[in-house]
Amino acid sequence: MTKTIVIVATLDTRGDEAKYLKELIEKKGCKTIVIDPGVLGEPYFQPDITREEVARAGGKSLKELVEAAHCGASRGSATEVMIRGVTKIVKELYSAGKLNGIVGIGGGTGTLVETSVMRELPIGVPKLMVTTQPRIEFVGTKDITMMHSVADVVGVNRVIRRILTNAAGAIVGMAEVGGEIDRGGKPLIGITCMGVTTPCCMNLIPLLEEKGYESVLFHSKTAALEELVEEGSIDGVIDVTLGELLDLHVYPRPIPEEPPPRIDRLWSVGRKGLPQIIVPGTLDMIILRNVPPELKNRKVSMHSPIVWLIRTTKEETAKLGEVVAKRANATIGPVAIVMPLRGFSAADKEGHELFDPEADMAFVEAVRKNVQKQVDVVEVDAHINDKEFAEKVVSVFYEISKRKARKKTSD
Repeated sequence: MTKTIVIVATLDTRGDEAKYLKELIEKKGCKTIVIDPGVLGEPYFQPDITREEVARAGGKSLKELVEAAHCGASRGSATEVMIRGVTKIVKELYSAGKLNGIVGIGGGTGTLVETSVMRELPIGVPKLMVTTQPRIEFVGTKDITMMHSVADVVGVNRVIRRILTNAAGAIVGMAEVGGEIDRGGKPLIGITCMGVTTPCCMNLIPLLEEKGYESVLFHSKTAALEELVEEGSIDGVIDVTLGELLDLHVYPRPIPEEPPPRIDRLWSVGRKGLPQIIVPGTLDMIILRNVPPELKNRKVSMHSPIVWLIRTTKEETAKLGEVVAKRANATIGPVAIVMPLRGFSAADKEGHELFDPEADMAFVEAVRKNVQKQVDVVEVDAHINDKEFAEKVVSVFYEISKRKARKKTSD
């Protein structure tokens, strides 16, 4: 079957390049659909989906946007309309089976528009952005391939021709083999992981395989996992690494280039009714790039030359126990909190820098006190990275996965 590649580019400023890319892709045997989200200048050639159609899909007429711009309205308001419009159109094309890959060309604003659209497509759908600004914040949690244009994308010169030729080959190649995540086969279990809980996660994988499950690990930040849960690509979660709860409830990390943690941490899985194991991995540490004055009296461990692990107090772990219990209580699916009594991370083991059994027990006691009867609470006399702990986690997960989700009554 002939594949269809969607090209998104403002044809007033990137029209020459978009036309060249379109011709390259079509020479390779694919169809193209060109979408123009430009606003002010005249398009270089006639697209398949015009800027007028994009504006209408975004809730405004192009005339309104042009008039607002001439009256001094910010460029951002028009950009938001065009993002909404292109997103709506692209999602409709994908649902209709008319999109096998998407490629964009742009500078700063173009990259913002086009990657915003790409982030709305499922993981696995080929996404390529040819850009003057290949920054990670444009990628978000999705599998967007960023191709640096090297030179500014203004005119088809010998440098840009080479880049666009590579881009055409890349998106056509990805479209030939790409597609969204296969939902068939073994149940897929999402596991959260970080360096200090990696041994636990590595122990879990073969044990889950023995029970007929497939595993996928997500490092530290969990927005991607939660998006896959919402899409229906994940069948259960073993949440080993809860460090984001510290950012939300104990000590926000002052690192502006990192995305903020999701405020619904642990709740998205619960709302879907999936079987879920909650483990207090990394709740023993605040992770920072330096040790601020107010924390210098704490136990600390240097994880790397630029990362410090700072021990949480009994008061902080007790608060986190309340948070975890409350979120587990709100879960409509089968859920268990499985707690290792001999430490929550590699740094929190007897003989290591963050070892503090009293602080760990404050978490355990808070869970005991606040959890409701529908939540299983399992205490394991082992360290989080011990094999026997992983064995217990998988055993509990296997048992609770047989249960049905309960009807939601209240949060």
